[in-house]
Amino acid sequence: MNTTELRPSWWKRNWKWALPTGGCLTIIIIVLSFVGYGVYKVSSTMSEKTNVFAFMEVMLEVQKNKEIATALGKPINIDDSDYDPEENPNLMDIDMRLRGKKSNGTLKVKAAKKDDDWNYELFTITVDETGEIIDITDKMNN
Repeated sequence: MNTTELRPSWWKRNWKWALPTGGCLTIIIIVLSFVGYGVYKVSSTMSEKTNVFAFMEVMLEVQKNKEIATALGKPINIDDSDYDPEENPNLMDIDMRLRGKKSNGTLKVKAAKKDDDWNYELFTITVDETGEIIDITDKMNN
């Protein structure tokens, strides 16, 4: 008697566990591929629009700078919200009204992105009541 004729094939012997395992594994791989691609696209989009982060850095510097805080008073609020940081990812041109507890002022920022670094041409706050101009352009470029 020939034993190969009586013994069923590997697939016939193992289909009950191989089919669900292989099917689930395939689905998991496909789902992980889509998730990975989504994360890649979001991170690449965010890195292209880095002036959103540069804008946040400008606002953080306005809030934490002692000279600005002394001149305007804390808290410092933004009166203008027209600026769209996603309009041009390589240029920043901000002209915003600031409102502090002591005084109001105007924030002016002009910057350009070159080789993933921001070069600030202008970063000033003009205090309305005194006319004082606080220039922190050099600080932002260092």
